[in-house]
Amino acid sequence: MSFLNNSPLLNLDYSILEFLDDSVFAMNANYEFLAFNQTFSEQYKLFFGEYPKLNERGLGVNHIIFGKIIQNTYERAFQGEHLEITEFVYNQYLTFKIQPVFEANKVKYIIVLIKEFTETVKLEEMVSQYQSKYQYLIDNINDVIFQTDSVGNWIFLNKSWTNIFQYTIEESINKPFYQFLHPEDVEKNELLFEPLINRQKSYCKHIIRYLTKAGSVRWMEVFATLIINEQDQILGTSGTLKDITNEKSNAHIYELLSNNIKDLVCIHSLDGTYLYVSPSIKELAGYEPTELIGRSPYDFFHPDDLNIIQRNHHKTLNDNTNDLYATYRFLKKNGEYIWLETNTRAFFDEYDIANRMITSSREIQERKRVEEGMVKALQKEKELNEIKTRFLAMASHEFKTPLSTIRSSTDIIEAYTLQINDERIRLISNHLAAIQSEVTRLTDLINETLILSKFETERLTVQKEDVDLVKLVKFVADRQNQQQRDGRTVELTIYGKPRTIKLDAQHFVHIIDNLISNAFKYSLERPNPKVSLIFDDETYKITVQDFGIGIPKIEQKKVFSSFFRANNTQDIVGTGLGLSIVQNMVKLSLGTISFESTENYGTVFDISFPY
Repeated sequence: MSFLNNSPLLNLDYSILEFLDDSVFAMNANYEFLAFNQTFSEQYKLFFGEYPKLNERGLGVNHIIFGKIIQNTYERAFQGEHLEITEFVYNQYLTFKIQPVFEANKVKYIIVLIKEFTETVKLEEMVSQYQSKYQYLIDNINDVIFQTDSVGNWIFLNKSWTNIFQYTIEESINKPFYQFLHPEDVEKNELLFEPLINRQKSYCKHIIRYLTKAGSVRWMEVFATLIINEQDQILGTSGTLKDITNEKSNAHIYELLSNNIKDLVCIHSLDGTYLYVSPSIKELAGYEPTELIGRSPYDFFHPDDLNIIQRNHHKTLNDNTNDLYATYRFLKKNGEYIWLETNTRAFFDEYDIANRMITSSREIQERKRVEEGMVKALQKEKELNEIKTRFLAMASHEFKTPLSTIRSSTDIIEAYTLQINDERIRLISNHLAAIQSEVTRLTDLINETLILSKFETERLTVQKEDVDLVKLVKFVADRQNQQQRDGRTVELTIYGKPRTIKLDAQHFVHIIDNLISNAFKYSLERPNPKVSLIFDDETYKITVQDFGIGIPKIEQKKVFSSFFRANNTQDIVGTGLGLSIVQNMVKLSLGTISFESTENYGTVFDISFPY
């Protein structure tokens, strides 16, 4: 749509405006379009959804954005002002140039040129934003960024200067930088800067001491370059000051540790090559640290220990989360070997940007001597145990043979005397009974000693089979009942649902027989012993209770010791081995045993096993 020839605008050739890329329109005081070019027509359509019409009021008058512009700005133009404003409209920056046209000293209409400055304004905004971000970066960087003039006065400092040295920027600008140096380092600083000033190098980098406002020392790493103009004149310097006080302190501590710690600390590449060796290597093995740098530790390992080291090395490379330990022999400078224990860990060295290994080693020569002595002692003890076992086996065989003969002979004599009714024969019978009793006691002692010996040499094993536990307990109880001359019997109670259990029957017979036998033996002329068999959901238990002499409290902790007998059992025959064997057999079957006892009131033993 173009300007019309019959436009009321007089004395103007409006067709030339069609060649303008910018939007142009004319409007009267009633905000009616008198003329407009094609560019404005298209832009108007984009904003309002329809094309503008000549001699009709523009839609922008009541628009939320354009209405404000027209009422506050165009009105001033109709009062005779030449205006140029920029507004942000529909994500665009638009510049409105408004020219009033007078007729008889009165504004007849206005001509408006709308120019899009979006890209230009955005670019300016971006520059402003980048300047702001750059300033933020400068102000918040940890290092001091500085600039001096040609005579060394500060002319720029960022906020880090104040953060580190407590001086404000205002009180520092235009003052010589060397006023802030440690007095002892002023001359040193001049010497370090001299090659830069003389153009012998393009930058200067060194470490120097500065003083804070409070007088404390800060170690600073200085990086500086020259500022040179087009005439090759030095205008000053610029650069950074990096605070390395903590690193200096850490390095000092590290040096103290490295020079005084006895342990050998080394850093290796992944193939084992020494990259660092602590000075303690001198005292430990006679080498200077430099003698090991670049060499492989495999050059110093004892040939017999290489497999151990290689396995440890391989594990370290494949598992860098755990410390790995190895003991080995290390070749000293004098040709001797020394035992070391080494802790190895893999890590990532951020300084060299590489994976490394760190080792910490200590001498264990004395410990090895002790260990070797212990090994020899254990070997000797093992040999003695084997001799003892063979002796016990031989002795038991040699004892059992004559004891069996004695028992069988007394049985024959007893059978013969029963046929003769004579007072002298009854006397002989009493002696025969005594002989049989002592033979039984000797046989039990030999059997118990052999069992205990098997526990000590770990030769006793568990042979499990399906067993009716109720039947087994009744069998043992009946056998014990028959041996009691006072007529007492075991009172057996069963709780829970009985079941067949997989266990070692021989061991269980020995356990129950020993506990019931003790219950009878230590409760003469007292109530019957009680035995309870309890079937729980997860365990089965056996409780043996007597009402006898009990165990003195002070001696209860020794009950399961071999050959122990309480001081109130001196008149009762026993070996002191029974409960020790019972405890070992219970543990062998993964059970537990406990007891409660009160002197002169009796004792309760509880044993429990998992199914």
